[in-house]
Amino acid sequence: MGPATDGGRARVPTLEERHPVTKRVVKQAITNEDKSKMFFKAFFPAKPAAAPAPDERMYPPPKWEFEPVTNEQIRRAIRKMKPYKATRSGTVPNSVFTHARELLIPHLGPIFRATDTLEHYPEKWKLTETPVLRKPGKPDYTAPGAYRPIVLSDGFARVLNMCKTEDAVLMAESKGLIPPNHFGG
Repeated sequence: MGPATDGGRARVPTLEERHPVTKRVVKQAITNEDKSKMFFKAFFPAKPAAAPAPDERMYPPPKWEFEPVTNEQIRRAIRKMKPYKATRSGTVPNSVFTHARELLIPHLGPIFRATDTLEHYPEKWKLTETPVLRKPGKPDYTAPGAYRPIVLSDGFARVLNMCKTEDAVLMAESKGLIPPNHFGG
């Protein structure tokens, strides 16, 4: 019997960073740690330098009053969920929310509202996993651009964030804060 293997797990080939003009290889990532760093640099560019805030800050009055998440918003968010879309490993899958929606909503509502009243967002809900997938049909998989990241988040966080996003977009649209022909992110 041969040595134990990883079961044919797909491997990312050695990645290459190329000079933008000459196209010469300027850096190679051979180890998984180096590949992770190269993917991170490609997918999440560095933040620009922060502009200093003016000394005399004048903020306009709020455009709307904050309202806690309602059970109806939770219901709409869960209805929009794709039941078999992956969540972060070790967390509640979407199918639980979609199949047990009416049983869960009376319990989720108080929990989600407590995140605002207690000003506490659970640390585990902030965690994500970012697997990297190959873009199909690319001739060269040594370039980080031949891959795309997908973010897997906690199922509870996903429902709450969907509710808050829906509310923010609805209010911004109703108050004229989004241009009329703006669509999507």
